[in-house]
This record gives sequence, structure tokens and C-alpha cells, in this order.
Amino acid sequence: MKLRSNILLLCVFILGFNILSASQTGADKIYATVNDSVILKSEYDDRISVLYNSTLFTKEVSDSLKKNMLNIMVEDKILQIIAEKDSIIIDTALLENDVNKRIEDVKLNFKSDEEFAGYLKQTGLTEADLKKNYLEQALKMALKQQLMMRRQINITVNENEMKKFYEENRDSFFMPLSADLYHISVVVQPDSADMMSALQKMESIFMYVKAGNDMGDAAKDYSEDKSAKNKGIVGYVKYKDLPQELAAFLYTNSKEDTLLVTQSRSGFHLIKIIGAGSDSIKFQQIVIKMAVSKDDSLEAKSRAKEIVEKISSGKMTFEDAARVYSDDPSTKNEGGFLGKVSVDVLSDEIKKVLTALEDGKVSDVILGDFGYEIFMVKNKSGGSISAYEEVKSMIASIIENRKVEKEISSLVEKEKKKILVKVFE
Repeated sequence: MKLRSNILLLCVFILGFNILSASQTGADKIYATVNDSVILKSEYDDRISVLYNSTLFTKEVSDSLKKNMLNIMVEDKILQIIAEKDSIIIDTALLENDVNKRIEDVKLNFKSDEEFAGYLKQTGLTEADLKKNYLEQALKMALKQQLMMRRQINITVNENEMKKFYEENRDSFFMPLSADLYHISVVVQPDSADMMSALQKMESIFMYVKAGNDMGDAAKDYSEDKSAKNKGIVGYVKYKDLPQELAAFLYTNSKEDTLLVTQSRSGFHLIKIIGAGSDSIKFQQIVIKMAVSKDDSLEAKSRAKEIVEKISSGKMTFEDAARVYSDDPSTKNEGGFLGKVSVDVLSDEIKKVLTALEDGKVSDVILGDFGYEIFMVKNKSGGSISAYEEVKSMIASIIENRKVEKEISSLVEKEKKKILVKVFE
């Protein structure tokens, strides 16, 4: 459950205690007061702006948060007032190690720091913002814990409660099928003379763009793809909606402003990365197409079958065969390893094959977007609802947190009757 729980944790903390620091300029206005405590207009605006810019929340959730934002902020202030009355002081330095660990745990779900930064960018945050949000939320949680201890409020969760929660929310504990995925790509190659002509044309365009000329103008003049009319720009598209080989190449080469050349069944691509997230990418491209014949396709299929026979007979390991025969330059030297992949993001045909494929076994030859594909999976996991024992501790935490929130809300509501709240529109 690590991937889902960490991403869920990221979403919760982004909502935050004080989502972004207020820009405290001389022109800043007081938006509300809670006794002597002040809520600045900039603090309120920052919270609202994050909801407008974030893609983490549904429209319904976002609208509800916007409507109740001031009340949420007032209750946060009241919580601080209660803590001060109880002489509760939290040393934030002690929380920083835990915060840093939480961020590192979230990062483990991404291939690189760049991919993690791209995901945050989609949510409208930076890593510095996230760290501040985590720290503020951790402070709020620590205040609640200390209040519960000081007021001697004990929270217990029993087995019946946990089992009931599990049965009522079984579908939410479904773990998608994932596996270490390996592939060998056998690209349908056109006639060598046509291929050399297309390659030379692509090399000339590459040097032209690299010299500083506008890629958009070059795409309009030379690209043979439908994106040429839009200066070659392909808007944000999910990796799962791209041809498998192109998706794999872009996923491993997603650094912004990188200029790349790759080959597909349809031709050569000159690609410039514009932006990338965890599951989608935006890029600009120039495509020089190469025509392939039926004979070219049959020859590639025959080569792919020969590779499967060598692996199945034990003459070669899958990894060695990939290093020798695969036409995918981005995975060839890694023995065809594509990474830990969620099978659900792949095409229906490939998903069907991988679901039935046993660990360490080689698949049959599969027709792909650029030619033929051969797959192997290792370390398959998921594809079913997690057993109760596997998620028991998570359920206990969820129920416990709900009970804590109920107790804290009761304390806040009682204190609110003694608090003077003023709003300055």
C-alpha cells in the first residue's frame, strides 16, 4: 500500500495548516481577528489560490474548501489559543527530521528528483513549499496529540470497528497490478535507402534547430506529422495514450528543454520536452516519416519469433537477448528493463498479456505501434483487494484520527463560544 498511502499523504499535507506563507508587506490587510490573533488577507488569498491552481482536488471538494476556508482558518487559530491556555509548546526542530523523512518517502514513488518536481509543479507547489506545509501540518497534529494527553482523553480502536470499516470500504483497498517490466522491441525497418534518406534529412533539421533556429517554424516547414500545423506542439498527453515505445522513451528522457532524436515505426522524431508530470508529458516534435512494406513487416515478425525461440529454449536469457537484439536504445543496455510499471496504464492488449504472464516467462510476439514486442515480467504484485491483515494498521490509524478530530472539534466548538471573531470585508 506504500505508493497509494504516500501519494494520499502528499495530497493531505498540501491542503496544509497554512498552505503558503503570507506575503507580509506594508500593504497587507487584516482579514479577520480571533481574539488578539490576526488572519491576514494575504494568508486567506494564498490558501484560495492554491485551490484554484491545484489539480489534486475534484471541483466539488475544491468548491467546498473555498466556501469554508475562513471558518477553517478561524478554527486553526482557536486551536492555537486552546494550546496556549494549556501551556502547550511544540519544539518544531524536533519535527523537522520526521518531515524530511516523509518527503523522502514520497520521493521514492518517483523515478527522479526532476519527475518529483514536475509532479509538484502540476499542483502549483515547490519542494520548499511542501516542506513548509508538512512542518505546519505536523505542528497542528502535535498540538492535537498534546491536547488529548493534557485533557486525559483516551482514544481506543477495537477489532470490530476495524473489520466493519474494511468491509464497508473494501474497494478502496484494491491494489493495481504492477510488475518489473522488461521488453524487446523489434522495429519494422524500411528499405535501407529510404531509411538513410530520412536519417540524413533529420540530421540536417537537428543541426538547424540546434543552431538556434525556431523549432516551431521548422516543424511547420518540414514535419510530416499532423502536429506540424501547431508548430509541432503536442499538448499534455498521458503516457498511457502514447504508443508504448515512444511512451517508454519519453518517460526515461523527460527533462524539460531537452532536445532528443528517436526512431519509431513511422520514422524519425526530433523532440523537445516542454513539461512533464508523473503520468503525462507535453512536447514539441518534428517527424520525418519512412514508408514500410508488408515484406518489411513480415521480416521483423520473423526476427521477433527467432528471439522468442532462443529465450524459450534457454540459449539466451531475456536480458542478454534484449542487449543484443532490441531496437529500443533507451532500455537495450539495461537488458530491456522498463522499470516498475502499473499494468493498468498500458493498452488493453498488452494488459491482457501481462496479467496472464507468469513471472520470469517470455511472452509471445505482440504487434506493437512500431513493430513487434516481446515481454517478460518479474515481481508481480497487486491486482486484487488487499487482505484485512495487510491494511489493518492503516485502518486503525484512520479510525483513530477520525476520533481525535471529533474530540478536537468538540473542544474548538466549546472554546468558540468564548472567542470574539471579527471579519473585515
